[in-house]
Amino acid sequence: MDANQVAAAHRSIQQFRHTPCRECHSRQTVPLLYEGAVIVSCENCGGATPKGRLAQSAPATA
Repeated sequence: MDANQVAAAHRSIQQFRHTPCRECHSRQTVPLLYEGAVIVSCENCGGATPKGRLAQSAPATA
């Protein structure tokens, strides 16, 4: 990935910031990108929720 692709990936996963945790329902969550998968990690309970692949999660770009 080049710098522009990394920046675009970072922007696209930020839509998942502060989404409710599946386990404790806290909104202290941060999105992570691991091997193409978007995972939302809870800072409150430590739970992790997979949200899908980056290509499926990211809005389409021209």
